[in-house]
Amino acid sequence: MSLEAKVGAFVVAGLLLMGIAIFLLGDYTLEKRYALYVMFHEVANLSKNAPVKLSGVEVGQVRDIVLIDSDAKVIASIRQGVDIYKDAEFTIGSTGIIGSKYLQIDQGHRRSGVIPPESAVRGTDPVSLERAMTKALGSLEGLMAELTREGPQGSLTDNLKDTVANVRELTANLNDLIESTKPNVTKAMERTEQITAKLDELLAKSNQMMASLSTDKGTVGALLHDEKMKADVKETMSSVREAASTAKDVFGRITQFKVYWNLDWRYEHALRTSRMDVGLKISPREGRYYYLGGSNLANLSDASRGADYAQKNRVDALLGWERGPIDFAFGIIRSVGGLRLAYTPFSRHPFWKRLSLTAQGYDFGRNRTIEGRRFTHPEYDFGIMARVNRFFGLGARVEDVQETKRYQTWANIAFEDQDIAYLFGMVTFGAAGTKGRSKSR
Repeated sequence: MSLEAKVGAFVVAGLLLMGIAIFLLGDYTLEKRYALYVMFHEVANLSKNAPVKLSGVEVGQVRDIVLIDSDAKVIASIRQGVDIYKDAEFTIGSTGIIGSKYLQIDQGHRRSGVIPPESAVRGTDPVSLERAMTKALGSLEGLMAELTREGPQGSLTDNLKDTVANVRELTANLNDLIESTKPNVTKAMERTEQITAKLDELLAKSNQMMASLSTDKGTVGALLHDEKMKADVKETMSSVREAASTAKDVFGRITQFKVYWNLDWRYEHALRTSRMDVGLKISPREGRYYYLGGSNLANLSDASRGADYAQKNRVDALLGWERGPIDFAFGIIRSVGGLRLAYTPFSRHPFWKRLSLTAQGYDFGRNRTIEGRRFTHPEYDFGIMARVNRFFGLGARVEDVQETKRYQTWANIAFEDQDIAYLFGMVTFGAAGTKGRSKSR
C-alpha cells in the first residue's frame, strides 16, 4: 500500500472515531421521541439536558427552557411509546437538598386519557428553600414581636409573669392554711378511726346479745320470756344497730371526698388581654361532682383594646357526672343557665388520652345589647385541651361562635387538695350528726 493510501486511511479512521465520540459525548440518540411543553412560573435552577423522570424512571430529557412573558416554558423530549396521562402532575425534583434538578412526572390514571404529543401542560411550581426559610424567620420575628408588644395591660410576657406570681401567692396562702389546720384534721381523723373501731365492737356485741335474747336461757332470757318485753328489747337493739351502721357509713364518706382546685387562664388575641377562671371541683363519690367558682375574673376599670363583649366577674355552679370518656355537667355558667360537655376520644390510649374536646352552651334566652351590639343567639364555646401532665394543660378555644367568634389561647392548672377534702368530710359528718339528733328528739 502506498504512503498516500496509508495517510488517507488514517485520516478517515480518525474522522470516524471523532464522529463516534461526538455522538456519544453529545448524548445524541437515534430513538424516536416526542415533545411536551411544561409551563412554570419558577423552574428553580432546572437546566437544559436535565433528565425527565416518570415515577422515578428516566424517560427523556429537557431539550430547552424558553422564557415566555413571565412564564418559563420547559421543552421536554419523551421517548416514543411512553404514555403520560392527562391528570399527571409535573414538578421539579431534586436528588438532594443541594443536588441536581430534574423534571419529575407523577403518573396519572389511565381512564383520564393520554396526553397527545406537542401538547402544553401546566406544572406545579417548586417551593424555594430560601423563600420558605425567609418566610419562617419572618413569622418567628412576628411572633416574638407579638409576645413583647406593649398592650393596654402590658406585654403578654409580663402578663404571664404576673399570673405565675399570683398563682404562687395563692399556693403559699393555701399552704399556710393547710399547715394551720393539718394538726386538727389529723387528730379528727385519728379520733374517727377510733370511733369506727368501737362501733364495730358494739355491733359484734349487739349480735351476741340478740342471739342470747332469742333463747330463754340465762337471766335476761328468763326476763324476756314475756313476749311483749322480748319484742320491745329486740326493737330497741335493732334501732341501735341501725344507728351504728348509719354512723359507720358517715365516717366512711369522710374519706371518699375529693376536692380539686381548677385555674383556667385564657388569652384573647384580638383584644390582647387575659381572663382568669378559678373554682373548686368537689367530688363526694366517684363519678359525680359539684363545681363552684368564678369566671372572667378581671378589674372592671381596666381598659380594653377594642370592644370587649365578655361579661366580667361571673359565677359558675354546676352539677356533673363522669362516665368513661364523657364528662357532662349542667347548672349555672357565667351567672346564667347552661350545659357543659367534655369528651376524651382516645381515653384508652396511653399517650393520646391526654387530648380532650370541650363544648358548652349557655344564656339560651340572650337578647340584649352589649357595647353597642345586639346579641340574639345563645353563646356556644368550643375548645381542645392537651394535658402536659396531671397538673398542667395547654389548649385553644373559640367563644361565642354564633356572634363574635373570640379566639383564645388556654392554659389550665388543676391539683387535688386533700386537706380541704377532709374539712368537707367533717362538715358532712357534723351535718349528719345534727340530723340524727333532731330525729331522736
